Amino acid sequence: MTDRSSLVQAARAELAALPSAGLGLWPTPLHRLERFSEAVGAEIWIKRDDIQGVALAGNKIRKFDLVLGQALAKGYDTLVTTGARQSNSARTGAAAAAMLGMDCVLLLSGDEPPRATANLLLDHLLGADVRFAGDVGWADLNRELDRIVTDLDATGRRAFAAPVGCSSPLGTLGFARAFQELDGQLEALGLAPEAVVHASTSGGTHAGLLVGRALSERDLRLIAVDVGLISRRPAFTLARMANRAAEELGFDAGISEAEIEVLEDQLGDGYAIPTPAGDAAIALLARTEAILTDPVYSGKGLAGLLALVERGELSGPIVFWHTGGYHALFDPDFAEGH
Repeated sequence: MTDRSSLVQAARAELAALPSAGLGLWPTPLHRLERFSEAVGAEIWIKRDDIQGVALAGNKIRKFDLVLGQALAKGYDTLVTTGARQSNSARTGAAAAAMLGMDCVLLLSGDEPPRATANLLLDHLLGADVRFAGDVGWADLNRELDRIVTDLDATGRRAFAAPVGCSSPLGTLGFARAFQELDGQLEALGLAPEAVVHASTSGGTHAGLLVGRALSERDLRLIAVDVGLISRRPAFTLARMANRAAEELGFDAGISEAEIEVLEDQLGDGYAIPTPAGDAAIALLARTEAILTDPVYSGKGLAGLLALVERGELSGPIVFWHTGGYHALFDPDFAEGH
């Protein structure tokens, strides 16, 4: 009988062997927020996935690195992906495709605005074919993705679709690797944080961290701040996503809903709608550390961390995983109020 430690070692080897597109500059920095920590009364560290060297970075690069690594190995030449009008994931896909010499089609929800700003401006600058689907849901967007792929294939292209957030099982494993990266940094610093807190929407970041934790010897709380509520049962969805990702490595992670921590109190009036708590968190980090977060994702995630500290549920050290996304600060809808 094979013991679990042998299975873990085999899964780690499989993770290390996954083909990479070579997109990011890793490891990303991990450092203490001295003035921010003093302001909030708890020891806060930050993992800087907003600094990765590809078109203003963000967490999605880790996912696209594996997804596009596999796509290139299979001879695909066109990426098709989706998201909201100011999607960080779509912009990252456009950037990654440009860097690798691939074509890119972006299908975005909503209507085309009179002027492209923030992420949408970058999408165009990076050369993506940007299309708008109107006011439709995620299921409709994904069905349209498949149609676009079929149409492109009929013209002789070799196209493939990456789901919203690039949160496929393979993409999710980008954050299993990220957990290993963090684990090594914590070991080097002699730091044993109480928790890692990050913003979450499609769930691939959190699911990947769960897989990484399952492959490690570190007992570390992972707390997702849900800013999209895409799933009606986030814990169930995350556990399933994490276990499916682990299966890609031939590993039964056995991750259960009971071990998943998701905060659902920072959504406010909905996805991509700023909140007073999020805006206050954005301003506090900017004014104490000159680090920018955004009103859609990372600002609400940071607000979730502050709420946990204020309620006495966390005291530190705490790692805030900056998943990027400050581009939405330059969307006129946000800028008008500031």
